[in-house]
Amino acid sequence: MSSACLAVAAIAAIAACSSTAPAPAVSCDGVELIVAASDFVSSMVCGAPRCEAGPHTSGVDLGSDPQLTSGGGRTFFLARDKELVFELDPVCGRPTAKYSVHEQDRKYGNPHDVAAAPDGSLFVVLYNRPEILVLRDNAIVDRIDISSFDPEDGNPQADSIRIVEVGGVPKAFVALEILDDTSTPALRSSRPSAMLRIDVATRAIEARIELAGRNPINPMTEHDGALFLAEPGNFNRADEPLAGIERFDPRTGTTRLLVPERELGGSVVQTAVTDGCGAAIVAGPQMDLNPTSVVTFDPDSGKVFASAAAPVFGPTADYDLWGLAWRGDLLFVGDRRRGASGFPIHVFEREPSPTGGPPTCNLRPVGRTIDLPREPIALRAAR
Repeated sequence: MSSACLAVAAIAAIAACSSTAPAPAVSCDGVELIVAASDFVSSMVCGAPRCEAGPHTSGVDLGSDPQLTSGGGRTFFLARDKELVFELDPVCGRPTAKYSVHEQDRKYGNPHDVAAAPDGSLFVVLYNRPEILVLRDNAIVDRIDISSFDPEDGNPQADSIRIVEVGGVPKAFVALEILDDTSTPALRSSRPSAMLRIDVATRAIEARIELAGRNPINPMTEHDGALFLAEPGNFNRADEPLAGIERFDPRTGTTRLLVPERELGGSVVQTAVTDGCGAAIVAGPQMDLNPTSVVTFDPDSGKVFASAAAPVFGPTADYDLWGLAWRGDLLFVGDRRRGASGFPIHVFEREPSPTGGPPTCNLRPVGRTIDLPREPIALRAAR
């Protein structure tokens, strides 16, 4: 086993690395990130640095379509093609629980995100079925039907969820892509996307709020009471007026397109936000290539500090940059191009203010990388 029981093992081996059968005491000192990595055949999840390939860190049991998500102090790994959700130790990355959302004789659900309610139940959004499943004690105890929110084809493509308190009451916010299921190419963004507000206690859908941008993908970023959404619209353009970075206020239900994609120079695929500095991975419009860059912006005003024309990092030749996370004043960027020692996670730091105030949003490399045995997909800061 790896030095910190760092990865989800085969199903038969989960007990050896779970809360029901504690692993031997090991140190998690030095773990900066929780990493999901995949070659789209098999996947691994681990704490980095110290990710190690081996029988307990990778295998077909983890599937070929992974995702990481976190919120409320909890971190989850989704093996989407296997319809499995693993809860991870947010410090080390080792698994503490496993949940299945597979249902015999029902259409493959494709779980895309999960959020934990204050009572411990889990809300899991399904992408291929118009449902949000509620899990408790490793069983599906409820399902929320969202089919009416796409009257054209019955499935609004729920992609991400966050549970936040509004006036002291927990509410679930679910981003709906609302794509065209019959378009060529498939799943074009041609209609407004939306956000649902759901009361966690009653599981009643309370509101549908039309989003300012279209096609919200990947987990939302939560920071300072706001939700930030990456909205690429369609990937064959980098100047769509209804695409970019959206800032949603859960308290008021109001929203705005904070940074249009034409100002960033690419389709936004992921965001990471900290005090005074937002970062994003954007993809260029070249079909079947979509070169990626890291850009920065002000999360309050939307001012662009670095666009794809003069990025913090990139552009790459292909769709190579995956995974973005802040940890303190360090920004980590995953890179799927193999380097001399593996697949690198690049590390950047915020430059200090010349006047002695908070650090700026000017980023510079720190002169080191974290090298992985497999290509990164998603990153989360270890807590």
